[in-house]
Amino acid sequence: MSDKHHKSELFDSISDLMIDIDQKPLHPKNKISLYKYHVLSKISWHFTVANLSKTWVIENLDSIINNYIRKWLEIPISGTLSATYLTQNSLGLNICIPSVKFAQCQTVLRKALKSSS
Repeated sequence: MSDKHHKSELFDSISDLMIDIDQKPLHPKNKISLYKYHVLSKISWHFTVANLSKTWVIENLDSIINNYIRKWLEIPISGTLSATYLTQNSLGLNICIPSVKFAQCQTVLRKALKSSS
C-alpha cells in the first residue's frame, strides 16, 4: 500500500467510525470508551507500517477527534481539551489522541527494527 492510500483509508475509517459512534444513543463516557478501545486499535496498524508525518496526523486526524470530544463533553470552542488528555491519576479522562498513539506506534516500530537481525 502506498502512503497516499494509507492516508485516505485512515481518514475515511476514522470519519466513519466517529460518525457511527456519535449516532449511537450512548452516554458520552461510553462514546469515549468506544473511541479509546475500538478506534485507536483500528488505526494503530496503519501508524506502525505507513510512513506518515506527525504533522499530517495532527492536522487531519486530531482535529476530527477533538471536534467529537468537544461535542460529546459539551466543551465550547474557547475551552481547552488539555484536562481531558491527562491521566486519571491527575483527574483527567485519559483520552489518547491520534498523534500520541502515532508516536507510540513509531516507537514500537523503531524498537522492533533495532532488535531485529
